[in-house]
Amino acid sequence: MANTNREQASSDRKAKAGTSVLIKQLILFGFGSTVMLVLTQGHPSTFVVSVYLCLCVLFLIKSKQKKVPQASQGVLTVCQTQDSYNKESTEPELDSQFNSLQEILALKSQSQEVAPVNLILASLSNTQLPGIDLGRAYLSGSSLNDANLSQANLCNSNLSDAQLNGANLSGANFQKANLSSVQLVNANLSNANLKEANLSNANLSNANLKEANLSHANLSNAGLKEANLSHANLTGVYFWSGNLSNAKLLGVNLSKAYMSSTKLRGANLQGAILRDTNLSEAKLKESILIGSDLRNSNLSSANLKNADLRDANLEGANLEGANLEGANLRGANLHGAKLSCIKINRATQLEPEWRIRWGLEAQESDREIDLSWNGSQGTNLQSADF
Repeated sequence: MANTNREQASSDRKAKAGTSVLIKQLILFGFGSTVMLVLTQGHPSTFVVSVYLCLCVLFLIKSKQKKVPQASQGVLTVCQTQDSYNKESTEPELDSQFNSLQEILALKSQSQEVAPVNLILASLSNTQLPGIDLGRAYLSGSSLNDANLSQANLCNSNLSDAQLNGANLSGANFQKANLSSVQLVNANLSNANLKEANLSNANLSNANLKEANLSHANLSNAGLKEANLSHANLTGVYFWSGNLSNAKLLGVNLSKAYMSSTKLRGANLQGAILRDTNLSEAKLKESILIGSDLRNSNLSSANLKNADLRDANLEGANLEGANLEGANLRGANLHGAKLSCIKINRATQLEPEWRIRWGLEAQESDREIDLSWNGSQGTNLQSADF
């Protein structure tokens, strides 16, 4: 019944389109004839009439040829693919056959030009689509939970509000794709290309983004709690107010990233590159920053309470107003760092000479120390700006 209705609607549209084209052709023919009669003063020669009729025939042939590429330029929709697959099948059978999306691939391969696919709100959970080409596709609100899209091309596609929980997206290309508000909980995005993608408000909790390329991506307000981003490329990423609590960021490249107010409590950033990164007011309590490169980074007003900064390079970093209570700064390089108004206490671990110089041994264990008044000269803290 559904197929019959679609066929009837399609026939009606084709009839209307044909009538419209015929009317336009008659108008053009009449206009051309009028011009010919005016130019020949109502007495056209046989030669002129013959040439005019030949031109009319060529025009009609050209119009017919244009219909094929115009049809291929349209958007391939779910209904189109279902109608073209098997008109004698029942609706349940069509749904089952459509889940593989092989009919879409067939239509795209037959088209003279690649057309974007319309799969808005489509149900494609558990589908096996490795290597599929869905570049520029409309997948907004679609369900792709536990689907296999490894090595797929989704460049410039729109997946806003889509469900991709548990999906296999390893090695997939999402460059410049719209993934805003998408659900990617437990998804596998290892080695995926997400360069310049929009992931604002996306949920990537516990997702695998190991060695993924997220350079210059928009991750504002995105949730990556307990996600694995080890050795990922996050250069120039915009991560305002995002959540990376307990995330694995081993050896990650976050140079020149904007991470103001980002939640990084308990995150493992050991060996991470954070040069020129904006971490102002970031929540880094209990985070692991052993051996990380924080040169010229902005950590003003950041919460680094109980953070592990052993052997970290903080040369030229701005730590003004930062909370370093209980932080471990043994072996850290603070050459040229701005340390005015920082908060430290007896639990803050420093080299012995600096504990004595700052008078920490004589302080009560819970008393905060404001170093804005205290100048310092020495090995690792030489030329530090207090």
